Amino acid sequence: MIICPNCGKENQDHYKFCLGCGARLPGGAPASVPPRMGHAPAGTQITPPVAPQTSGGTVIDPPKPTSKPPVTVPSAPAAAPAASAPVEAASSGCNACGMVNPAGFLFCGRCGNRLMGAPTTPPPAAVTPPVTARPSAKPKLRAFLHLLREDGSDGGTIDLEDGPIPFGRDSGAPFDQDFYLNPKHCAFTVEPEGVRVDDLSPVNGVYRKIEGRIELQHGDTFRVGQELLYYEDLPEAEALADGTERMGSPNPGYWGRISVIVDGGRACEAVPIVGNEFIVGRERGDLTFPTDGYVSSTHCRIGGDDDGVYLEDRGSSNGTYLRVRSGQCVPFGSLLLIGQQLFHVRES
Repeated sequence: MIICPNCGKENQDHYKFCLGCGARLPGGAPASVPPRMGHAPAGTQITPPVAPQTSGGTVIDPPKPTSKPPVTVPSAPAAAPAASAPVEAASSGCNACGMVNPAGFLFCGRCGNRLMGAPTTPPPAAVTPPVTARPSAKPKLRAFLHLLREDGSDGGTIDLEDGPIPFGRDSGAPFDQDFYLNPKHCAFTVEPEGVRVDDLSPVNGVYRKIEGRIELQHGDTFRVGQELLYYEDLPEAEALADGTERMGSPNPGYWGRISVIVDGGRACEAVPIVGNEFIVGRERGDLTFPTDGYVSSTHCRIGGDDDGVYLEDRGSSNGTYLRVRSGQCVPFGSLLLIGQQLFHVRES
């Protein structure tokens, strides 16, 4: 047997090429030479032929062999037959030289040609990179602003998606003729609980219709009918750091003040708040507007307790509107007064 130095496969002595890889094999043992004529192979009995004898035309039989055992020529011990490669159940013929090779061999043992139909090494399986799941896109938030006309009918819809979305006189008709709107008045951003309002101009602001009672802070502005009112805290007087006290009329217990803002944004009248409540109305109250038909008889009240100051609508016909602080989120269902436009905020 010849062992292939390339792949280590065992091949028959007379093969020139490896049956496993097709590489040329090193010179093996010479093929056995058949015995010449007239020479018996070693270890066999030699019996010389005897020619028949004739005597006077009579054929004389050759002498019978004696009982002496024949001479046996000693022979060298025969070499053990080389182990042959296991025989496959099927074989394939080389399409180049015609030699029949055992099944399963890749190359011909005589010429080294690749055998037809020989199993080939399958290409390595393509490695599919792991698919990283992309995070699902965040769903967009949507809302609507429904414009309400003076008679309560629907005047159109502004679609809001995520944001911020600017709004103002630049938004086109019918808002381009409302000169209480700035060109870039405010911006809306949809949030899960409502719509956030950001002031883009500090002039006229955005007002929300209050429901019931709501906190009132120093510097807040609110609308009653066609009136614009401004609230201020009046804390107790304190001396300066050096002990000096400011001069003024004695304070009988005022803790707040309501100022009326006229055209041009100036305060023209201020009414102090004393006691537990302050009433605003057309006919009755601490501050009245008898000529404003949009103000109810008893429109709203301002009260104070240990929890703070609050503004409360008293069931007026046209409502009380508090200016939205910039960045505040107004809940769905709210009514917003922007310039002279009234909107209903609705969830998509």
